[in-house]
Amino acid sequence: MFKKITNDRGGTFALAIMLLFVTTSFITYYCISYESQIKTYNSLELANVHATINLLEKIGSK
Repeated sequence: MFKKITNDRGGTFALAIMLLFVTTSFITYYCISYESQIKTYNSLELANVHATINLLEKIGSK
């Protein structure tokens, strides 16, 4: 039913390993970039919350 792919020099195996490495590297880069972006958004949100609280305290003290 299925024919087995054979290669005496192991080129198919080397290609599969390289493809696995490239794919894993891309996924790792994507995950690290996403995590960095989320951390940036969280820090900006925290800064805006603190600025809003300070502004409301200024308005309330007048």
